[in-house]
Amino acid sequence: MEIELFKGETKAIIDPQGAWLTNLSDQRGDILFPKRTLQAPDGSKKVRGGSHVCLPNFGPGGESGLPQHGFGRVKLWEVSDRDDTSATLLLEKGEGIYEALGSTLTYELHTNQLTMTLEVANGGQRPLRVAPAFHPYIAVPRGTKEVMIDDESVELDELSEAQFVTAERQGVVSAQRVVTLESKRLTTWARWTDQLGSYVCVEPTLGGFTFLQDTPDADELLDVGEVKTYQAVISW
Repeated sequence: MEIELFKGETKAIIDPQGAWLTNLSDQRGDILFPKRTLQAPDGSKKVRGGSHVCLPNFGPGGESGLPQHGFGRVKLWEVSDRDDTSATLLLEKGEGIYEALGSTLTYELHTNQLTMTLEVANGGQRPLRVAPAFHPYIAVPRGTKEVMIDDESVELDELSEAQFVTAERQGVVSAQRVVTLESKRLTTWARWTDQLGSYVCVEPTLGGFTFLQDTPDADELLDVGEVKTYQAVISW
């Protein structure tokens, strides 16, 4: 059953399947493009919208054999705690070599702000490679051809392949509203859209497509018994 959070005129909807934030809106309309299935030009179906966690990898899985953006967004998470403005979901174990990876994802709705916090814990007997991300679809008006991202005019046609920048903050300005995204740990941002719907993605990641590299960076290693926390904040 979906979870509904409310803060004043703002509403968030979370689906435990994938711990997916399927909708975020207020009295002015959609802040995130609502999750839905869209048809690509080749006839294939693509699930787009809302915001989901990329766990344990962002983008291709490389030699790990993991699917695009990992398994977190397709697993059924357990709702462990919730109230009117927040919800915490648990994924007690992953799959394959990540069976001992425990994950906790918390959504907190504030006035004109949403906080997403991911905690991962290694309960196994060997270090794990973990390089997570959040994947929000920022809603833009239908027909939008360009947006301002950190005072730079960006044409959406240029974002068919992900572009990466390093920062702790990204500001997205469209004709609809101003959305700010912040993260102190996930500081490699992917800017992307396939324009199947009215959205642009500005995604905080640990290091981009890191699983395509043969050797993990030190920041990616989760030691035995170690717990790490990653957070991103969306404001509007």
